[in-house]
Amino acid sequence: MDLNTKDISHLLMISDKEVQQLIKKKEIPFQLLHDKVVFNKHQIIEWALGHNLPINVSGHHKLTEYHIETLGTLLDNDSFHYNCQLTENAYIEQMVSQINFEKNVDSEIIVQLLKSRESIMSTAIGNGISLPHPRVPLMVGKNKPLINFFFPVNSLDLKSIDGKPVHTLILLISQTIKQHLSLIAHLSFLLSKETFRFALENRLESNEILDIMIKIEETRNKS
Repeated sequence: MDLNTKDISHLLMISDKEVQQLIKKKEIPFQLLHDKVVFNKHQIIEWALGHNLPINVSGHHKLTEYHIETLGTLLDNDSFHYNCQLTENAYIEQMVSQINFEKNVDSEIIVQLLKSRESIMSTAIGNGISLPHPRVPLMVGKNKPLINFFFPVNSLDLKSIDGKPVHTLILLISQTIKQHLSLIAHLSFLLSKETFRFALENRLESNEILDIMIKIEETRNKS
């Protein structure tokens, strides 16, 4: 898919002037088509990854970064996907297709970025848990990071660090690196608790999982 300079400005959240400067200095991949500058979407994504640039896949120009106090405020019943038909060779596309993004969100880019991250190293962290996430921050049209829990019908062999099959995938999409680190810190604390791991492995109802999360986080906040 060919993009124009306006598309690039929106995708990379930089001004038209900055795009023109990148073109002039030949610091960004582009082609000339009938004397018109065009960009290949996949090449631009790889270029952005190489420069650790955040990517805007939404129709919004700017979003205020959301400060994470607790994970419970980020989740509702729609954040949990049960009995998912996921396969080891297509689970990323299958997960992304189940998320209710805004209609102008480019899910193809999300899939590309998730696959790019997995190609570096598996995000299966052990104990049956995988935390797939893009290599760079993404704006997906919401003022909060996205967390979605997926429970596949059959556990997946995703080359986990402990060799165990994955029974729960927690898909994470953050707006900034700082937000992503905060998200990982909150999840790591929850996953350190046996009650939370039990809830995921045994596929408790979403309201039960949320209640357990809230109780664990309340204990942490009091300490």
